[in-house]
Amino acid sequence: MADIRLTKTAVLEIELHILTGIHIGGSKEIYGIGGIDNPVIKNPLDNKPIIPGSSFKGKIRNLLELNGQEEEVEKLFAGDDLAPSRVIFRDMKLSDDSSDKIQEILGFGVFTEVKAENTIDKRTGKANPRLCERVPSGAVFQSEVVVNAYNDEDVQEIVSLLKQGFQLLELNYLGGSGTRGYGKVKVDVKNERVI
Repeated sequence: MADIRLTKTAVLEIELHILTGIHIGGSKEIYGIGGIDNPVIKNPLDNKPIIPGSSFKGKIRNLLELNGQEEEVEKLFAGDDLAPSRVIFRDMKLSDDSSDKIQEILGFGVFTEVKAENTIDKRTGKANPRLCERVPSGAVFQSEVVVNAYNDEDVQEIVSLLKQGFQLLELNYLGGSGTRGYGKVKVDVKNERVI
């Protein structure tokens, strides 16, 4: 890598509003008959669902690439000869208000809903019922995205590209089963500061 110098850093504090139930899969635990087939990823310390920064980053990257911005995306997410990746996505945590509201409705220590689904085997015509865990609509996650600009780069240009990705995400979905209505979200940049 050539001589690089970090010149500006922007920190975006974001809220991710869940508009339709969202499922980002975690590791499948052993359940008995009638157990959940598709659990969501959770923080093992408090059992609250999280959205990994890698899931958010991957979806934003994919949507920007599909939008025809491959060169900018490569520089933004993968880095280049001049500098490393310019963006850091932190894991998203369920907001305290959402945590309280969900527990009021679903019960203490319960942060997710279980949706019963059926798939039909095209060959046999038989139904295959399953239970999918998801974060209910109305939940809000909080996180931050850090944007680094090197040498003579304009940090606001990088932030602008990232915000385009947020807009594309709002027209698409995050997580699994999006074509079945899951994962509609709204990204709200609550605060933006440049250091």
